[in-house]
Amino acid sequence: MMNAQRQYKGVEDSAISANIEPRRTAALALWRYGHDYLKSAQQLCESDRVTCNESQALYHLAAQGIEFALKSFLRAQGVSPADLSSRIGHSLLDALQEALARGLPSPPAEVMHTIQTFAPHLRDDQFRYVAALYGDFPDLGPLLTAGVWILAQSAESAVTDYFVYYGLGTRADEGAMLRRMRADLDATASRIPRLQ
Repeated sequence: MMNAQRQYKGVEDSAISANIEPRRTAALALWRYGHDYLKSAQQLCESDRVTCNESQALYHLAAQGIEFALKSFLRAQGVSPADLSSRIGHSLLDALQEALARGLPSPPAEVMHTIQTFAPHLRDDQFRYVAALYGDFPDLGPLLTAGVWILAQSAESAVTDYFVYYGLGTRADEGAMLRRMRADLDATASRIPRLQ
């Protein structure tokens, strides 16, 4: 009896998972993940004064935020979750190149430089240590700026994608959602630490 319940539960779990997966990997969901990762890095940076030698979680969170931001843009341009997984993986450079090829405006020089600098640290399903002098604190400003810039570029297409494929709302609902997302993004951008 217990084995039959497990089998039934497995079927039920996979059916639920199949229903959740399209929404979990939608452009809007990836946009929100990117924003949440960036906000988490930002909030931890503000509340915890931990040096790079003690923890690099802030860099990891911010780099993941950029990855999700780029993938949000790509999903809104029709790139499938399978392609994101197999062709892009966790490569910030591959994601950026694909996004540029699919219409992402050319990023400001500081955004390009940040992605190129941090790309080697986020790859192959892991985050690799960022070299820092003993006692240095993370400088998240460039990563947060890059992530916010990409999210700003992809917000409208993420909302449009959502309402075309998943939403039941009106044009007014679409506009309201986009305004909320931009307001959230503006709040995040206003708190980016500046170089001192």
